[in-house]
Amino acid sequence: MEEAGFSRVYSMAGGINAWNGLVAEGTYDAGLAYFSRASGAAELISLSWALEEGNRAFYEGIAREAEDEEDAALFRSLVLAEERHKETLRVLHVRIAGEGADLAPPEGIEAGGMMEGGIPVGEALAWARGKMPRGVVELAVAMEANALDRYIKMGRSVGDEPSREVFDALAAEERAHLERMTSLLDRLQGKE
Repeated sequence: MEEAGFSRVYSMAGGINAWNGLVAEGTYDAGLAYFSRASGAAELISLSWALEEGNRAFYEGIAREAEDEEDAALFRSLVLAEERHKETLRVLHVRIAGEGADLAPPEGIEAGGMMEGGIPVGEALAWARGKMPRGVVELAVAMEANALDRYIKMGRSVGDEPSREVFDALAAEERAHLERMTSLLDRLQGKE
């Protein structure tokens, strides 16, 4: 985590064996399948934009279905955060590909159909129905952690400097979003 830029990292006695919460599973390259379709920095940005749009659509759907106004406001704020992520990606895309270049994702990928964790938006919305906001935010934290991990891995594995810069910038965005989400989760836990 220190390598990812987190300044406060704590060691847990007993390591992962002492942890009673959720744990990431899968191989090192899990979550990278969609990114193997992209041919360069511009397509990597476009694909990332499409996944951010998926997150935005998910949060918008949750906000629309929320029965409590405070919950709806919470998820509308997450919609705005995803819009900011998309704008960051748009600016990066212009820098890499030039003004007027198409931001469309690679062929076969629908913008807004898939979320950052590789979860189809429709399936995530179906899962979230009836869940407390905390459960949905826990899913969001997992998605953001997945995205941070993926962007760090991609930054290490790409061969060209523009792509590496893109993934470093995306990792920084995801790190900031993850910190915000974990603070939000802490506040929600305090309400229970």
